[in-house]
Formats: sequence, structure tokens, C-alpha cells
Amino acid sequence: MALPAPDSMADGPTEWSRKALGIVALCFAINMADGVDVTILSFIAPRLQAEWGIGAATMGNLFSAGLLGMAIGGMFIAPLADRLGRRAVILAALCLMSVGMFASSIAPNVPFLFAMRVIVGSGIGTVLAAMAALAAESAPPAQRNLAVGVVQAGYPFAAVFTGLIVAHALPIHGWQAMLLGAAVLTVALLPAAWLVLPHVKPEASQGRASAGKVGQLFAPALRARTIALWCAVFFGLMVLYFIVSWIPKLSIAAGLSETNGIYAGALYNLGAFVGTMAMSVLALRVPLGKLVPVMLTGAGVAMVVFGSIAMPVWLTLVVAFVIGVTLQGGYNGVWPIAAGAYPGEVRATGVGWAIGVGRGGAVIGPMLGGYLMAANAPLPALFGAYCAPLLICAAAAFLVERHKV
Repeated sequence: MALPAPDSMADGPTEWSRKALGIVALCFAINMADGVDVTILSFIAPRLQAEWGIGAATMGNLFSAGLLGMAIGGMFIAPLADRLGRRAVILAALCLMSVGMFASSIAPNVPFLFAMRVIVGSGIGTVLAAMAALAAESAPPAQRNLAVGVVQAGYPFAAVFTGLIVAHALPIHGWQAMLLGAAVLTVALLPAAWLVLPHVKPEASQGRASAGKVGQLFAPALRARTIALWCAVFFGLMVLYFIVSWIPKLSIAAGLSETNGIYAGALYNLGAFVGTMAMSVLALRVPLGKLVPVMLTGAGVAMVVFGSIAMPVWLTLVVAFVIGVTLQGGYNGVWPIAAGAYPGEVRATGVGWAIGVGRGGAVIGPMLGGYLMAANAPLPALFGAYCAPLLICAAAAFLVERHKV
């Protein structure tokens, strides 16, 4: 079966409707829950390590558990959205996240918590792919990059408040209560998702029997962009999840207190929200194939400064904010690129498999960081090691856009 060009998305609505705005707003809120469920572990990590007596390497494995789950969800559950519809798959994924977060809050040991983080990650990996596809299909053609980018901004937006709340509440209530609160938030989204999500997928008329097949991603018209996209996501997530997972700990290593280290993580995520929104708006005027590499290169410079130069507390916090703006703001531009790279009948499959392949890099990133810190690697070497994959991500993002024309 011949695949239509990705520009076939342009056959959708020409103006924003209430339904489309509601869908994008819901996707933003669900991505906020993703941000809470993922980043909360990095905020409670120092306390968890102290209470359980676990080292950096073991903590790195716990960070990677959620990312392993995202790979499973992105590659094996999310493609079902191209066959069964976005609604059913997103609701199922929210249920997975809810169960996993509740169970995580009563985890008695590392193996149990590892298993529950895999379940949470499976739900997150699924909704990330399905929401990117749904937002792209619901928005007017000229504003699809904006819609997908705004949805991605929900993740760091929630992470900001997660950091601020955890910094205040963790010493009082403990880490278990923090995970329980995240579970309650996820459950609260289920009724809204049930009411707002459309009952049929926009491309239902195209037929589901041939939809969602992985082999279609390597059809002659899509092969080059698929390979480039997988490289962009793999190496980008390798760097991104190293920073997201370890920014509080790295800030403490740079001279901050535990509380200020958590605030540094919150400021990073505030920068990530600002950067993602800025990228989304700029994408209306600047091609993402140019915008994303520029922002990621700037992130590499900011990371080197953070790890190499002794700075007062306020300046350390400012640089953490700048890293968030450029790194996550730039990387989140990859998802609008991905959503626009595939036709509707394989969009969730294409984005899902990119998420799944990319999670290999996301697993390696925190684990490698943990091993390097356990080996007492100096901060300049630690940050410098992650600049090379960041530049590869920038080049690959450029190539995805190039192969679309």
C-alpha cells in the first residue's frame, strides 16, 4: 500500500474549534501528569538514597526503570492507537500510570520500586506518542507544530511545581507521600480524559487493517527520515534524562545545599517550560530544522559553563534555568518534527517507535551518569561527555526536516 505524504495532514480543520482546543488542553494536562510522575523521582532521590542506603549506581538504575517502561509503552502499546483509536489507548495508559504510582508509594525495597517504575513508564511512553499524534490531527494545519509543542510544555510546567512542592513538603511528610500525591493527580485526569477524548480517530476513514505496521516506517519515502529521527531521539534523550535525573544531585555537587539543589531542578524545569513555549511560537516563523539545532548547541555551551566554572548560588541557579530553556526547549522541537514526518495511519506508530528507540538513550544517560559520579569523575568531564551526543541530536533533527522535502 502506498503511503500518502505527511503533508496530507493539511486536509484537516482550517480553524481552531472548541473541540480541538479542549483536546490540546487535555493533552497538555496529561503531559503535566507525565512530568510529575517522571521528575518526582529525581527530586526525592537524595532522601531515598539516604533512607535506603543506596548508592548513585543503584539510583541510576531506578531512574532508568521508568525509561525502560517508556520504551515498552512507546514501541508495543502506542502503535495500537493507530488501530484501536487514540481514546482507548490513552485511557488504558492513564490506568497503568495510576496503578504504578500508587504501588510506588508503598514500595518496600528497590526491586519492587524498579518494577513499579517500569509500569509507570509504560503508561507514559504510550500517552506521549498517542498525544503527539492526536494534537497534530486536531489542530489547524498551519499550527500543528505549535499544538504539539504546547502539549510538550505540560511536562516541564508541572515539573516546576513538583520541585517547589517537594522542596517544602519532603522534609515534613517523606518521599512516600510525594509519590502518593502524584498518583492522586494522575487518577484525577481519568474522568476528564473519558469526557474529552474523541470516540473515533480522525483518520478512521483511511482504514485500520493496514494501520500501525512498523515496516511501513521503512517504506522508501520514509526510510531516511525514520533513521534520522531515531538518532535524534536516542542521543537527545541520552542527554536530556541525564540532566533531568541528576540536576538536583549535580547542583549539590556544584556547591548547593539539598534544598537549593531541588530549587535548581525546579528552575531547570521552569526554563524547560519557557524554552518549549518559545520554541512552539518561533516554529510558526522559523523552520524547526534550523531552530532545534541552534537551541541544542546553546545547551551544550550552558552545560559546559555549569560544570566547569565555580559560581555563586544565584548564578548557578540562573545557568540551570538557561540549560532548561535551551536543552529541553530545543529537544521538545523534535516531537513536532516527528509528528509531521509521518502520514496519519502510521503517525502514532512512528512517534511511538521513536520514543521506544530513544528510550535506549534515555536508559543509558542516567545510568552512565550514575557510574561516572560513582567513579568520582570531575564535573567538567561529566558534562563534556554529554556534549557529543547533544550535537549528534542537533544534526539528526536537521536531517529529518531535510528528508521531508
